[in-house]
Amino acid sequence: MDLQAERKLWEEVRGGNKEAFRSLANSLIPKAYRTAYMMLRSKHLAEEAVQNALIELYAAIMSGRDIVRPSGWFSRLIALRSIDIARKEQSYKMNIDIDEMDIQDGSASPLDDLLRKEQSAFLLESIMDLEVNQRIVVGLYYFQEMQIDEIAELLGIKEGTVKSRLYHARLKLGGMLGRARPQTKEIPV
Repeated sequence: MDLQAERKLWEEVRGGNKEAFRSLANSLIPKAYRTAYMMLRSKHLAEEAVQNALIELYAAIMSGRDIVRPSGWFSRLIALRSIDIARKEQSYKMNIDIDEMDIQDGSASPLDDLLRKEQSAFLLESIMDLEVNQRIVVGLYYFQEMQIDEIAELLGIKEGTVKSRLYHARLKLGGMLGRARPQTKEIPV
């Protein structure tokens, strides 16, 4: 959704149009949920983060708050709410339900689809095994496409710390992916 369309929806929501808020929320929820899920490793906690962020979004709109880039602001908000929940729930340990995730692309054959889904699931599992600080910066950098300086500002840490966490996360992921890559069986033709 482009900036003008977002701003128009904000004005309609301020005018009391509930359908406008539904349209705005529906455009933001998929990316927000993926980010929150990746950071929190729990469907329930990701839904909670998205719900909290949507409540704050509605309150910000109704209070007349002027936000220059609404979708960018919401991305930061979802990251902050996910971090809040991660800090609260530091000791939880959930299993990833990869079977329910639907990773799609436009590949030519069902076998290619299956192999890509298996590789994507393995990569996601590997990311989920990172420490929470590394998982957060990986999520913000790769999934929310935030810049290093934006991540540093958001988390209240130095840019060097963000770079260090990304570097160490990449090293760990490289090690995990290199030594435990899923085995693909050759299918006789």
